[in-house]
Amino acid sequence: MPTVTVLKNDLYRLAGLELSLPLGALEEKLALVKGELGSRSRDGRELRDEAGSWIDSDENLELRVELADTNRPDLWCTEGIARQLRDHERGRGHAYDFFSRDVAGRHIEVDPRLETIRPFAGGFLAHGRAIDEDSLLAFIEVQETLTRNFGRQRQSVSIGIYDGEAIAFPIHYQAVGRDAVRFEPLAPAGESLEPWPEGVAMTPEEILNRHPTGQAYAWILEGYDLVPLLTDAHGTVLSFPPIINSALLGRVTLGMSTLFVEATGIELAQCLLALNILATNLADWGWRIAPVTTRYPYSTARGTAVTAPHEMSLSQRVPLETFDRLLGEHVEAVDVVVKLQAYGVTAEAEGNDVVATIPSYRQDYLHAVDVVEDYAISRGYAVMNPLMPEDFTVGKLHPMTEFEDLVRDLMIGFGFEEAICNILTSAENLRQRMAVGETAGESVAPFHGGRSVAIENVMNRNYSHLRDWVLPSLLEVESHSAGALYPHRIFEAGEVAVYDQTQNLGSRTESRLAGIIAEESATFDSAQSVIYALLGNLNISFKVVAWRHPSFIDGRVALLANREGMAMGFLGEFSPQVLTNWGARVPIAAFELSLAALRAAREGAEVPGSS
Repeated sequence: MPTVTVLKNDLYRLAGLELSLPLGALEEKLALVKGELGSRSRDGRELRDEAGSWIDSDENLELRVELADTNRPDLWCTEGIARQLRDHERGRGHAYDFFSRDVAGRHIEVDPRLETIRPFAGGFLAHGRAIDEDSLLAFIEVQETLTRNFGRQRQSVSIGIYDGEAIAFPIHYQAVGRDAVRFEPLAPAGESLEPWPEGVAMTPEEILNRHPTGQAYAWILEGYDLVPLLTDAHGTVLSFPPIINSALLGRVTLGMSTLFVEATGIELAQCLLALNILATNLADWGWRIAPVTTRYPYSTARGTAVTAPHEMSLSQRVPLETFDRLLGEHVEAVDVVVKLQAYGVTAEAEGNDVVATIPSYRQDYLHAVDVVEDYAISRGYAVMNPLMPEDFTVGKLHPMTEFEDLVRDLMIGFGFEEAICNILTSAENLRQRMAVGETAGESVAPFHGGRSVAIENVMNRNYSHLRDWVLPSLLEVESHSAGALYPHRIFEAGEVAVYDQTQNLGSRTESRLAGIIAEESATFDSAQSVIYALLGNLNISFKVVAWRHPSFIDGRVALLANREGMAMGFLGEFSPQVLTNWGARVPIAAFELSLAALRAAREGAEVPGSS
């Protein structure tokens, strides 16, 4: 979970709190951001005495706030935490006019060749007071936090800040050869590094090979002959995104009063959200934001002319009955509206529903539950009426959980190592790399169909779909394990989401067991021997039935069926195409089983065997 470092005086000033407010009272308010105050300051000073009481001080301490949530990147900074506390204190959010302001004469022009490299770019100008050291360090910290966590180490989103006074518009976001241009990059950060020679111009290729920052992030541009470059109207280089700024326009110094902030990446929504957060942060410090429009030569999800900061508020319509059901007590519409507005959310009652809209620096409304949670946090959990349980119950594991644990123990006993993978993945991993087309349909049913479950408002294409089988996740693990000694025997017992329009929200959740065996001698028999051992120990009767699947070699793939002929899973030897797609170095045998089907077969089985 994120840990944010904040200057006490900055937090209090931005949040509108009295500097005399004790740390204990501050921690109570941090419940609004699901945060807790760390017991030590950034420099290691203890903030609690031996009795556990807070030690208050007049010093401008660097406090640590530990957040219990990762879906609000706007809170990963002093400004975001202060904004939430301030909104709640005054009972309403602030309307930032730059999200809808007209733009005149400030543009970013995009090279069409970047569509397949790093397609998206955006930015804005900020005019205000001369920037001081504390403000600059705070901006750099939130910039690094966003690009490291939200931007996946700059791959999805990278952010740059520049001397806005010296930039001539329009800015050009272009694709250039690795040795086509030369410019002086910023010196590498870090006191431990040797002094970097000033005035040395380098090509992008030289930066990737010789500059410490270039070496650290060269993997992002690996395999591309052309790389991105930002230049102004005079051809002066701003930066080589996502790697490093130029030493000329990309060096921000104390006293500058006009800044240009840009973001580039592979996910448009993420770039825009990052820019919205940064613009809002600067506005809270009193800076005036001037939007900039990016002109694309190709279509995007938001058109060919996209302005940043960008209006991208999300709304949810929630019946009052949903609040009552989830909170366990009746709520009034007027109270819901008031408490949501105090949380910075625009809300109004319409009949028996509440329509809630979050501001454009948030993108975390995915379901009605998110609105109910905002209301509960704003209202305060402490004011809810506690109810004692009416029935005495003894907790125990669900029978399916007990069965899953039994299967895990058996797999470990067979010499397999357990993997725990993310249920979110990409369509490429689920289909293209597995050599399964979207038209496969019934040919691979019932274990995964032609369609997969997609995230509607996706923020990252690497996590745009819910997996409908586990084997792609295990192959992804294997693709990163080439340096480990063979054989590799990996398994996972986890959930999948199968597309099913007859179910709630169009999908059903299933528990699966999957395993792979990667070694030079791996064959169909390698997987079959594990299946015989596993199902034999579980006392499950089964039979192996000939089958075809595009991911596996014909004649080396089969269904596993119970005594009644119902499919319980499948096993096989992956085709050379699948192995090539994943960069596998050795043959791989695999299997995937429905744990619900296994449990049902076990409860009715009498004699283990196969036919």
